Amino acid sequence: MEIESKFLVMEETDFQALESLSKLASYSLSEAKIQLNEDIFFDTENRSIMASGYYLRVRKSSGENGSWVTIKSLGGFEGGTHRREEYVSFLPEGTSVLACPDSRIRDLIFEFTAGLDLFPLLSLKQKRVIRQVKMGKRIIAETYLDRVNLKSKGREKHYNEFEVELKSEGSSEELETIRLFLLKHYNLAESTFSKFERAFLFMENLPEKTFLNLRERVFCAQLADQKNMYGKQAQILMELDKEKSCEELSLLLKVPQTKIRALRSEFKEKRLSIFPFTTYKEKDPEFHLQAGKNCISKKEKKASEFKQWNPESLLEYYGANKNRAEKGREYALTLFDGLSVCHRLGQEERKLLGLAAFLKDNGNSIFPGESARMSREILLTHPVKGLKLHEILMLSLIIELQDLFVSHYVSEKNLISNLKGFHTGLPPGLQNKALMLAAIVSISDLFASLKIQPGKIRSLENVLEIEIIGDVTEKTAKKFEAQSKLWKYLYGSKLLFSQAAEDEKVLIEKESEIKESEIKESEIKEIETKKQAGEEKKPEKKQERKEKRLEKKQAEEEKKPEKKQASREKKPEKKKCRPDEKVTVKPTDSMAQLACKIFSYQFSCMLSHEEGTIKGEDIEELHDMRVAVRRMRAAAKIFEAYLDSEQLEPHLKGLRRTLGSLGDVRDLDVFREKAEKYLKTLPPEHEHDLDPLVAVLTEEREKARKNMLDYLDSEKYRTFKRDFSDVLASPETLILPATNKKHDALPHRVREVLPSILYARLADIRAYSEWVEGPYISVERLHRLRIAAKGMRYTLEFFESVLGEDAKNLIKELKTFQDHLGDLHDTVVALDLLGSYLRTGEWGSVESEKASGKKKFSEGVEGSAEGNAEGIESYLEYREEELQTLLNSFPDAWGKICNGNFRERIENAVKNLY
Repeated sequence: MEIESKFLVMEETDFQALESLSKLASYSLSEAKIQLNEDIFFDTENRSIMASGYYLRVRKSSGENGSWVTIKSLGGFEGGTHRREEYVSFLPEGTSVLACPDSRIRDLIFEFTAGLDLFPLLSLKQKRVIRQVKMGKRIIAETYLDRVNLKSKGREKHYNEFEVELKSEGSSEELETIRLFLLKHYNLAESTFSKFERAFLFMENLPEKTFLNLRERVFCAQLADQKNMYGKQAQILMELDKEKSCEELSLLLKVPQTKIRALRSEFKEKRLSIFPFTTYKEKDPEFHLQAGKNCISKKEKKASEFKQWNPESLLEYYGANKNRAEKGREYALTLFDGLSVCHRLGQEERKLLGLAAFLKDNGNSIFPGESARMSREILLTHPVKGLKLHEILMLSLIIELQDLFVSHYVSEKNLISNLKGFHTGLPPGLQNKALMLAAIVSISDLFASLKIQPGKIRSLENVLEIEIIGDVTEKTAKKFEAQSKLWKYLYGSKLLFSQAAEDEKVLIEKESEIKESEIKESEIKEIETKKQAGEEKKPEKKQERKEKRLEKKQAEEEKKPEKKQASREKKPEKKKCRPDEKVTVKPTDSMAQLACKIFSYQFSCMLSHEEGTIKGEDIEELHDMRVAVRRMRAAAKIFEAYLDSEQLEPHLKGLRRTLGSLGDVRDLDVFREKAEKYLKTLPPEHEHDLDPLVAVLTEEREKARKNMLDYLDSEKYRTFKRDFSDVLASPETLILPATNKKHDALPHRVREVLPSILYARLADIRAYSEWVEGPYISVERLHRLRIAAKGMRYTLEFFESVLGEDAKNLIKELKTFQDHLGDLHDTVVALDLLGSYLRTGEWGSVESEKASGKKKFSEGVEGSAEGNAEGIESYLEYREEELQTLLNSFPDAWGKICNGNFRERIENAVKNLY
């Protein structure tokens, strides 16, 4: 955060006086340092960085071999002080901005621009005199006395400026003292703009006071030439910014004066939030852009390291209906061409529309209930060949919007709330185009689902008529009317659907038949060619793929979501419960009997830590008890094929309840441990920065501990312990027979089944490669990957004694990987909780905050000081940096697990069974 006071120096005498200063109020000044700077500011062609509320500067200073790249937020002037977000990094000579060594800056640029090319926007030169402001040995601030030179389009401007930037050892009160001293003793005018903002106003030849601020102006400029309601609104605001009256605008744009006045009034109250388009501040919490080393400059064009897919292979990979997809694409393009009189979009948008209509059902095979959402995730994690980043984002937004149109009545209110919830990461102009294309896809999809097609499209007065090739019933007409509501909302023009004339219908049907016969002939030729070349796939392989899909689907359904956890097993400082210390495995052991031995051992571990958990003197007692319960649940999953699920289920229910009762307390313990670790890194004067948060944590832990103790003292828990103890004493009822009714021998011994179990667990991990190796990565996917890695680790630990040294090394590596993912998940949860706490002063996630309608932090925490709030905000920033570090290092951690060597080592371990 940059905090400074800025002044325009109005007279040369004042400039010279400031130049020769030796003291400033009661503060001493260091010797002056002279610096010549040239600043170049970059943005995209449509100024998407400014539309996000930031600007990007590259500064070349005299005598330095390299430059400094800086990202700052726009605005921020209040009460005489500028407060702006600031991210700074050194840029070695000859290095592209997109290859900046600081990954945070690289990622920010790609988040702001959606991968659009950067161009120099403007530049300025300045001669700077730098001094440090000191109080004893403390460096309070730095002063910058600047002579600034602006040039643009043959015009030139010179002005002088004096800045006082607060440093970490200074306080806001000291900066205010200096500010008041300067205003009293010199002829200065407070500057409300940064140098970039002042230079931009000069370049655009704009007055300082306007209806729109700089961000609002470029935001609206992206929309103003687009032919829908949001484009019209942006155009009106741009004209109001030029000081045109409502009467003039009404005549110019053919909009009633009442609507213009209403828009102006609403904008004054809500500003840019009248539009449904997201900004950087509302970025997607589920997906993180993996810019990293794949962010290459225009000069370094080369193949991306991410695997790219063509649309057809992606469609085939996920088993979507190809015929329906092709029909959807055909109908969407027909509608696009016929409706161009309204939307006025170009060929790039036409290409995206075709892809969206073609790929929209790809998520059906993953999870039919959320097809559009899953299709979006597929597109973000499986980049389509030839598409740029912003096109991938537009494509995913077009598809995800389909859920909104199917399940909601389209209105301004729900469109704004839902579109903001999608966190697109796109500039507003591209979001608006995606919205227009989504309206067309929703109509074309209805044609494809009803197995009818669009015919001619006629433009009538304020109405577009679309002919339908096929029978049009009253029910069909109502469906089309409902599906075209978004179009009407966006364009204010109604779509009419009518049945095509009989002769036209026959003609189109014949064309369709000819096209289908041509497709069939080409398919037959392709098959014959493959046969001749010996490339035809065996039918068994098709069956195998089908079986794998069914197995994968079944595995997904059987997996039960685990409770969020903030704790992971650490290296033991004292006795820990490890299942393999007492349970020795032999290759000839029965899997079912071995399962019961593991249950018995872990159950005794759980009970051995119960007393310590109840006393609450050592938090690790609770942790060890919880680990034992988790191991029993893991064993139930690993050995489920050999145990009677009906007999085991009541005991698993007891384990789930017990785990739930322990989880909240442990999560709060870990959260507090990490907060205390952070406090130890701060200077002594900041040791109370998190006091309000610690107080809330203490209160929440007391509540959670009371709930835990109530459960551990309950009849349900006593019954569970008694019943499970009884069944483990005589486990026959849990064990399935080793033969079936026909007396076929069933594999059930360790040496027979363990290899397939290990390879299945490895497959569970490898299955995530397609979800975590693309340009975007889902936090939820990483959490599920951690669970899969834990499943593999527990499996190896249960059989460590029979698998040898290879297994021990694999366990260590999996533990490291699991810890990495655990830290990442903990940080994501912590950011959610801290963000909610700062807004409400209460403990709970964003979802619980929405449900309860909690108050803001300032209203919710009685007597909370601004300093404490700032301390918690600093901790939030610390955790955000932690998340970024973990995300940046994830590819390396994943690479160590997801390689051929890992599989070979499992194969070597399996050899010990024979």
